[in-house]
Amino acid sequence: MKLTRRAVLALTLLPPVSLAQTWPAKPVRVIVPLLPGGSVDQSARFFAVELSKALGEQFVVENVPGGDGTIGLARAARAVPDGHTLVVSANSFQTISPFLSEIPLPYDTVKDFSPIAGLVSVSHVILARPDLPANTIPELVALAKASPQHLNHGSASSTGASYLASILFSRRAGVQFTDVFYKGAAGVYTDLMGGRLDIFFDSLGAAMPLIKAGKVKAIATTQTRRHPLTPNVPTVAETYPGFDTSGWYALYGPARMPPDIVNRLNAEIAKIQKSVEFQHLAATYGYEAMTGTAAQLGATQAAELAQWGELAKTLKPAAAAR
Repeated sequence: MKLTRRAVLALTLLPPVSLAQTWPAKPVRVIVPLLPGGSVDQSARFFAVELSKALGEQFVVENVPGGDGTIGLARAARAVPDGHTLVVSANSFQTISPFLSEIPLPYDTVKDFSPIAGLVSVSHVILARPDLPANTIPELVALAKASPQHLNHGSASSTGASYLASILFSRRAGVQFTDVFYKGAAGVYTDLMGGRLDIFFDSLGAAMPLIKAGKVKAIATTQTRRHPLTPNVPTVAETYPGFDTSGWYALYGPARMPPDIVNRLNAEIAKIQKSVEFQHLAATYGYEAMTGTAAQLGATQAAELAQWGELAKTLKPAAAAR
C-alpha cells in the first residue's frame, strides 16, 4: 500500500518511542568481575533478583573473574551499549586500580563506562583466625612487631579497597605482614577458618555470617564509629585517630548507553533501596544504600580518582615491597 504525503507527514510527527519503553527485550547479563562468594557477588545477585521482578525480564549474574577484575570489566566495556550487558563494579576497580594495577588496564575506567547507579556502601573489618593470640588492635600490633612479617595476611586482590586498607593500616601501625594473594574471597576464608592464614581485611557484609558463627573473629572495623551490627567490636580509629576506609559497589554499563535506559535503571534501583527486602539485606550484612543519580555516581568516582591518585602513587612501592 502506497502512503500519501499526508500520511508520511503524520508519521513523522508522532512522538518517538523511548528506548526504555522497549527495554529489556531479552535477558540482561550482569557481569561480576570476581569469583562467586564475595560481597560484590552477593550484592549483584540481590539486585539482579529484584530487577528481574521489577522489569519482567531475567537479570542473570555472570561471574567473569581474573586479572584483578580486568577481564570481566573489559568484557563489559566492549559490549554493545544497548542495556543488555551491565557490570557490578567496586570503587577499588574504578578509582584505585588505575594507579595500583601492575599492568596497563585494557580500558579507561571513566571513558569506557556509563555510570548508572550506586548500590551499597560497605564497611571493612579486620578479621583473624579464631585462635590467633590477639583480640584487639594493640594486641595485633604487638604480635606483628614481635615477629616482623611472621603474620600472614590474605587478600583476594592486589588492587582492591580491602588490600589498600591493609597497606594504610600497616603504615599507620608501623608493622609488616606477609601477603598471600588468592583468586577470590572464598579461598581466603577457607584458609582463615582452617588456621592456615592469620588475618584478612574484608567487607563487614561478607564476613558477618562467619563472625556470628564464630568461624572467624573480628578485631576491629575501619570506620570512625562503631558499626551497629558489631557494637562490641572497636574501630581502628579508637587506637589510631582518624583512620577511616570504606568502599562502595555500583552498577555500570558500556560507554554511550542510552540515557533513557540509564535513568530507568537508576529509578528502579532507588525503589529497591527503599524496599523491605533491601532493609533486611542491610540489617543482615551491614550495608548502607548508596543513593543518587547517575551523574552523582560519576562525580563520586571522579572525586575518588583525584583523592586516591597521589596517595596510591606513594603506596605502590610499599605494596611491592611487602
